[in-house]
Amino acid sequence: MTQQTPKAFDFGAEPELPAEPAGAAPVPQAFDFGDAGQPAAAPPAGNNPPRALSFDDLPAAPASAVPPKAAARVLFESEDHPAVRDALAIAHADYPALSEHAGQRLAALFRRILPLKLPVVTEWAEGPLMEQAALLQPITELVLRFTQMAVPAQLEAALESTRAPAGVFDKLFRRPKSPAQYKMELASSRAQLLQLIADSDAAVRGLEESARKLGLYAAVLAVVSKLAGGATDASLSDALVQRRTLIQQAVRQAELSILQMGQVRQQAAELVGQVSSFLTVTLPALEMAQAQGGAGKNSS
Repeated sequence: MTQQTPKAFDFGAEPELPAEPAGAAPVPQAFDFGDAGQPAAAPPAGNNPPRALSFDDLPAAPASAVPPKAAARVLFESEDHPAVRDALAIAHADYPALSEHAGQRLAALFRRILPLKLPVVTEWAEGPLMEQAALLQPITELVLRFTQMAVPAQLEAALESTRAPAGVFDKLFRRPKSPAQYKMELASSRAQLLQLIADSDAAVRGLEESARKLGLYAAVLAVVSKLAGGATDASLSDALVQRRTLIQQAVRQAELSILQMGQVRQQAAELVGQVSSFLTVTLPALEMAQAQGGAGKNSS
C-alpha cells in the first residue's frame, strides 16, 4: 500500500476586515455566557424561612392580689381639723371684722399654711406682693404726668395776660400773649386733667384691693404665729417675723400711694374748675369789654 499525503482542508478565502483608522482604541467584545443571566430557579416550596418570634402567644400574667395604692389625702382639707378650727377661733377674736367679711378666705389660707413649714413661710404672699409692685407703677406715672402738665403755671400766665401793664417799661417792651391765645392750650389741659382723674380711679381701686389682700395674708401670719407660740424653731420664727414685716411695709406703701394719688386727684379737680371758670366766664367777659372799648373809640 502506498502512503498518500493527506490533503489540506480548504476553508476558502478569509474575508478581509476593513482597516481601522489609526489611533482608534480597540473596542472590547462582550463575553457570551449563554443562559447565565437568567434567574435561578425558585427553591422548593417546602423550604420556607423560619417563622419570626412572636410574644402575642405568651400566657397572660396572673392578676396581682395586691390592691392599688390609695391616693394620699390632703392634710387640713376642711375646717374640721383642730388646728384650722383653733386658727379660725383666734382670728375671730383678734380680727372680728375681717373674719366676718372674709371668713372663707381665711380658712382657705389657714389650710395652705398649716402645718407651719419653712419653705411655705418664706414664700408666703409672694404673688400678691409682686402684683402690688406692678400696680404701684401706674400711680407713679400718673403723679409724674400731673407734674409735667404744669397747669397751675399755665393758668397763672393766662390770668396775667388779662391785666394791664403796670409800668412804662412793660407798656413799651412787654409783649405778652393775649388771653385768647391761651384758650386752646387751657382747653387741652382741661381734657388731660379729666382723663387723669378717670385713669386714677382704676389705678386706685386696684391698689386698694391689693392692700386688702395683703392685709389678709398678714393677719394669717399673725394668727399662726400666736397659735404656734414657742413651739417653732429659731429659723421658722425668724422667717415669720421677717415675712410679717415685709407684708406690713408693702401695705403701708400702698396706703401712702393711695393718699398721694388722692391729693393729686383733688388738685386736678380744682384746676379743672379754675380752667373752666377762665374759659367760660373770665375770657368771654374780657372779650366783651374789649369789644365795647373798641366800639366806644370808634364812635368818638
